[in-house]
Amino acid sequence: MMKIDLLRRFEEICNTEAAISGYTSGLCGEWTKERFECLANQLNIESSKMIMANQHHTDKVSVVGVKDAGYGIIRPHDDNYSDAMITDQTGLMLCVHTADCVPVVLLDPVKRVVGIVHSGWVGSSKRIAGKTVRKMVEEYKSKPEDIICAMGPYNHSCCYEVGEDVFERFRESFSDRECEMLFKKKSDKDKYMLDLGSAVSLSLHQEGVKLENIYDEGCCTYHTTTFSSWRRTGERKKQMLTYIMLQ
Repeated sequence: MMKIDLLRRFEEICNTEAAISGYTSGLCGEWTKERFECLANQLNIESSKMIMANQHHTDKVSVVGVKDAGYGIIRPHDDNYSDAMITDQTGLMLCVHTADCVPVVLLDPVKRVVGIVHSGWVGSSKRIAGKTVRKMVEEYKSKPEDIICAMGPYNHSCCYEVGEDVFERFRESFSDRECEMLFKKKSDKDKYMLDLGSAVSLSLHQEGVKLENIYDEGCCTYHTTTFSSWRRTGERKKQMLTYIMLQ
């Protein structure tokens, strides 16, 4: 298990240990109830206080609380899909799993709100990270300029090849100029290299998050065996877990 270095930055800004966040290494295999309990023991929390996002490449953001504790961990999900969650409740650990997509953690140290996002190319094309910030503003009166965001390891533009269909999906919510920045055309016909991290940063910044408050861990999942990459291995059950909890 590895800690996000940005936690130190969170603590500096909050002047308190407001949130604990991190991500696991990628060679964990499938996230079973036993694996969640093992992680909970390492973090000295109860697995019943963890919440796993019911991911389905949506742009839905859920507001969660005590009633949702244990979803996807010790009890099954309901039928509602959601790829992002926010809460102002202490002691609830929000979790997403990824294996090339962008995991994003958010902290508002002023209103004491945390959020987490699973942002693959579909979610990124729908600006799910920005919508999560908007939800924090609507539900908890957060100010975007107070929010700190960090992206964990994901598949970087050096090796994230996509087709014309993905490019067209982004054109539905990003301007032509923005798409020129996010996509680099390959010599192959109808092939592009996509910069997912910049898409996430752009969505966050356009909702009012300061650029200096957006951090990228900088590790490409495809280029290292430390983290899970479906594109590198083809193994869907090997995923890393990203989490954040308000203390």
